[in-house]
Amino acid sequence: MFNRRQFLKNSALMGSAAMLMNSNVMAKQAKPCENGKLNVAIVGVGGRGGSAVKALGDMKNVKLVAFCDVDDVRAAKAYKQYPTVPRYRDYRVMLDKMDKQIDAVAVCTPDHMHYPIATWAMSKGKHVFCEKPLARTIWETREMKRLANKYGVITQMGNQGHTNEGWRIIKEWYQADLLGDIEDIYIWTNRPIWPQGNLAVPPAQPVPSTLDYKLWLGVAPYQPYNSAILPFKWRGMRNYGTGAAGDMACHFLDVPYSAFDLGCPTEIVGNSSPFNAYSWPKEASTVMTFNNMCGKNGKIKLHWYDGGRKPKAIKRVDKSFIDDPRNANCTFIVGTKETVYTNEYGVGTRIWPNARMKELAKSGALPKKTIARSIAPNNPHKEWAECCLAGKQSMANFDYAAPFTEMALLGMIAICTPEIPLVYSPKSLEFLNYPEANKYIRSLYAYNKEFIAEEPMFVF
Repeated sequence: MFNRRQFLKNSALMGSAAMLMNSNVMAKQAKPCENGKLNVAIVGVGGRGGSAVKALGDMKNVKLVAFCDVDDVRAAKAYKQYPTVPRYRDYRVMLDKMDKQIDAVAVCTPDHMHYPIATWAMSKGKHVFCEKPLARTIWETREMKRLANKYGVITQMGNQGHTNEGWRIIKEWYQADLLGDIEDIYIWTNRPIWPQGNLAVPPAQPVPSTLDYKLWLGVAPYQPYNSAILPFKWRGMRNYGTGAAGDMACHFLDVPYSAFDLGCPTEIVGNSSPFNAYSWPKEASTVMTFNNMCGKNGKIKLHWYDGGRKPKAIKRVDKSFIDDPRNANCTFIVGTKETVYTNEYGVGTRIWPNARMKELAKSGALPKKTIARSIAPNNPHKEWAECCLAGKQSMANFDYAAPFTEMALLGMIAICTPEIPLVYSPKSLEFLNYPEANKYIRSLYAYNKEFIAEEPMFVF
């Protein structure tokens, strides 16, 4: 008879095998790149896109063949560095004109344009890298997963923590029965570091001549231009971003989600400071409950805090550490035997306190590494490109990224229905006890069909 730890080990092996089988199916359509070269187009080369330009541009087997950006000022550095690469403002024009010259597309835009750009590229058979969060709404993430499988392309979401070994180490510790059963997970972040809260819609300002504001808005409803929104401050605005939790949860939550195969929470409850239809709150917290075999009595509670909120107490952690403002981004995983610390990217993972970690290491109690590591630690762009070159699916593909992002976005819905314990059914895509919250599952705006590659559908 299997205990839960043995079951998890076997499940992990079966899951890996299933992922490999799925990868092989996709690889039949997404063959290794001809001539061993990957031609990549990048949409959004300023800001975060600069990391994609550098990581992919530094690879010998990758050729940057097209840049697309609506803001000439933000894109100026990449344009100067690669003066001969064709430039576009409209991703649709780029993909039409350079269709046969592009193998893959990296999407590095504000959240609200991830879905339309990625699906347009996938519909043309392009491999896709998409920054986190995968999309703004649960429905969008599911559509992206469906279309990735429909077109047989290699995909990856850009949360660098998934390429690090933090979640792998914790999974190995759990499987070796070092941690015991998992009781609680505590996560806090100092985000937002951009404006959020009960903000008023700013007045209209002249649109800079270097910006195509209509293309920046894309599928979002019209709102007059104001420098208080872009280029960076859009993250806290509900029509464009997913706020502090939506943004950073796709870093922090990856560690426990991957280490314990958390799946989808059965109940979510949240609260926050005041906010409105325009902007996400300045601070918030949520509690997610998971029915999970790794948990004590089959349950794990995950506690999320942002905007300066923190837990009052954590088993085996001094309160002085929690209260210290220098400790602004932390994850603690509490087991019945040990407590684990790691940061937002799964770096610095260790048993807490440090003295206990040294004791375990000295005694030889820490298990050997048994889980395969990433081919490109802390470099998701490179991992994706290498997978495209080899014709193999990445570990952070949309089959993984869609349900993971769905879990993260549930926290955003919970703060829209404060203090109501939402009972969620991923199978029927609805809240069973509070149907009023179902409107947040799909996009809050009507899509402008001008930007959509194909008529959206949904298959359960």
